[in-house]
Amino acid sequence: MDYQKIEDSVLKSAMDFFRQSAVNFFGINTRITAPAETEIKDIKINTNIMDYTFHTEDGSYLHFEFQTTNRDEDIRRFLLYDASLYCKSNRKIKTIVVYSADIENAKTYVDAGNIKYNIEAFYMSSINGDEKYDVFKRKIENNEELTDEEILSLTFIPLMKGKLTRAERTLKSIELADKIEAGEKKIKCLTMLYALLEKFGDEESKKKFKEVFNMTEIGKMILEDGMAKGMAKGMEKGMEKGRAEGRAEGKAELLLKQLTKKFKKIPEEYKIRIKELSDETLEIIGLEIFDMEDIKELEKYF
Repeated sequence: MDYQKIEDSVLKSAMDFFRQSAVNFFGINTRITAPAETEIKDIKINTNIMDYTFHTEDGSYLHFEFQTTNRDEDIRRFLLYDASLYCKSNRKIKTIVVYSADIENAKTYVDAGNIKYNIEAFYMSSINGDEKYDVFKRKIENNEELTDEEILSLTFIPLMKGKLTRAERTLKSIELADKIEAGEKKIKCLTMLYALLEKFGDEESKKKFKEVFNMTEIGKMILEDGMAKGMAKGMEKGMEKGRAEGRAEGKAELLLKQLTKKFKKIPEEYKIRIKELSDETLEIIGLEIFDMEDIKELEKYF
């Protein structure tokens, strides 16, 4: 099963939903028109991956990064991303860095001499994830429909302030999301949770998350889809292998007829060994058969 392709599909769906809801959630006064590329190659041909980047209605970029660390090199990395993107496109860039609840004061400005760079920080510590969880739990249990902004907020609960660990809040969030009535909203919520965990989750929380995720409705759909594709791919490979074996068998039979015509009699042991030879070896013998004077010359190919 090609999990990479499955995850790529999930992450793409998450980005499509994120662009519709992010400007409202973060209170940004603009309208996103389309996703923008997130892969930037610098002059050394290193590839850098930005989290979320979008085109906006005024012709500029809106760039989001999600951080669970607060290091000096982080903002320098964002500067590199934005500088590379600006050099390539000559468009203005607005960068918002979303910090998880354990970060309350991050560096937002770099003075690099002629270059002055700043980002806007959004601190999830300003939002009580436990209160949000209780609100959404009541709404879902009462079969009330969540807005897109509320769906996005639910997916951000693992990043918000709360009593539980981030991993525990992630698992609670996905279990709650799985209780949403089947439909587009549910898929959006689960795909966003999946995508965000790929960014900020540690290996242990990712493992636990996927165990729970695979038991959800969408998780089962993805798993079944992956298995179906894997089986189809396996069948295709099997058929191709069968065709290759059939071609080899045909070549072996043709070679045996040529050898019989030339030497009249072929030892049974030789017949068995010839049928076991590779396609390439059969072709070599077929080319050299006219120069052979003794059937025993075949032994060098066995």
